[in-house]
Order: sequence, then C-alpha cells, then structure tokens
Amino acid sequence: MRLLGIETSTHSGSVAIVEDERILGELFLNSGPTHSEKLLPMIDLLLKELGMDKKEIDGISISSGPGSFTALRIGISTAKGLAFSLGIPVVGVSSLEVLALNLLFTPFVICSIVDAKKNELFAAFFTPSNGCLCRSSDDMLISPHDLVDMIREKTVLVGNGAMVYGDFLSDALGELSVFCPSSFNFPRASNCALLGAKRLINGFKDDLSALAPQYLRRADAEILKER
Repeated sequence: MRLLGIETSTHSGSVAIVEDERILGELFLNSGPTHSEKLLPMIDLLLKELGMDKKEIDGISISSGPGSFTALRIGISTAKGLAFSLGIPVVGVSSLEVLALNLLFTPFVICSIVDAKKNELFAAFFTPSNGCLCRSSDDMLISPHDLVDMIREKTVLVGNGAMVYGDFLSDALGELSVFCPSSFNFPRASNCALLGAKRLINGFKDDLSALAPQYLRRADAEILKER
C-alpha cells in the first residue's frame, strides 16, 4: 500500500509517501503559513521526484488537528479533494499523535504540546510500548499551569508549545521535564502516513463528507458572530 501523508497543523508543513512501513520520500518546509500556495506544488514535486503518478497512491492520511484553524482547513480540503478525485480512502490522525511519534524511542512519558495562543496549549500524553504509542489522555485544550499539575513523573515535552513555554515549564517542573532538540518539535508527514497506514490496514477509514478538522476550540469569528 502506497500512502500519501499530509501534515499542515502548524506553520510548518510536509508531505510524504510511504509504502508499507518504508518511507519513499518526504518534503518538509518551515517557512511560515503559506500552505495554500505550497501544498499542492509540494505534492506534485514529491511525486515527480519519486517517478510516481497520483493514480499510484492507494490512500491518504491527513493530520486533522488540533492546530492552526486555517492550516488544518487547507490540509483537509486538499486531502478530501484528492481522495474524491482519485477514488481512494482517506483517514485522519491526531496531529499530537503525529508529533509524539518523533520520540517513539524514549523510555519516558511523552507530552505533545502545540501552542494554541491565548495562553493555552493543545496537549496529549502518550507512553511508548513495544514500538508503539499508547495514548494516556485525550487531546486537550489546557492552560500551561493546569498542564504542569498533570505531570507527576519524568516527561519528554515535544512541540512548538514546549519551545514557546520552555522557561515556564522548566522552572515549574524541574527534573521532571525533558526537552527535545528543536528538530524534533515539528510534526512530520511521514509519521502521519505511517499512523494512517496502520489504521487503513485495520479496516478504518473516514467518511469524506464527515471528515473535519479537530479544533477543540471555536473560531474567534464564530464567537464574535454569536455575540
């Protein structure tokens, strides 16, 4: 099975093709929120470099959030459009799980943290076990102070939230906190594709009409309209 992975949950973005558990190729950009301009050209370039046609893709895995509202909409709209035109399945995976997969080798608890602005974080806890991730919590929208209260053992903090709130988390958690090199703090499309492949193999796929970004918070425009 050849799967296209698309990751646009933050300002960085990436696309990847995996075949079974082998990564055939991946393109990653961390040049700002320009997914609307660069996502489709990145997919076309990756396929060209691999000598593949879109029709050779068997499925699509999309990082469905939580994360940036606009970035998630662009990624999911692109994935749904491609899946519909090619007649192939699509599966959404948590962007926080995608991020945690960067640290599958650690013996410690993993906390994926994405900056949600407004002094809040998107976060989730995972425990590596036998080469797999075991989820220890749901994806959450939480304050940095409340997140600190949840951590009671040595925990690896990964994601742009760990960079933005690094000083606070380090001071509050002390030796319980482990921080990653900066290169580990970005979700990758290859991880997204690998997670999606496992779900498709197990018979799970999303309904195209029902697949939607997992925001965990209403958009500011919706709140203002309601007021």
